[in-house]
Amino acid sequence: MATKVKKLPFPDHLLVTPCTITLDVKGLNKDGEPEKAKPISTKCMWSEHTKRVYTADGKQVILSGQVIVKGDIAPNMPEISSGTVQIGKRVMHIHEAARPKNPDGTVHHTVFKLI
Repeated sequence: MATKVKKLPFPDHLLVTPCTITLDVKGLNKDGEPEKAKPISTKCMWSEHTKRVYTADGKQVILSGQVIVKGDIAPNMPEISSGTVQIGKRVMHIHEAARPKNPDGTVHHTVFKLI
């Protein structure tokens, strides 16, 4: 049966929180800052939680939550490394991103872990 499944269903009814996602594009602008892609306004699943993690250089970072968005939020970007997510008036930075796949190889959803 598992070989017949092409795409997994997504729980659209859980996308209730409006958010604005601004991703950083590789490269720098004329001021030496990371270039920003066009902001994306969408609805997401927002889970607020606190977790302490350590970066590769030993710096402690406190994660403040996680956002899940349906599908591939940036299909033209090979990797998502940084950016911001705004929920209400709160702006959080992207610490980590993941794009889990469907059995057919398409992106099921995009996950952002935020600081």
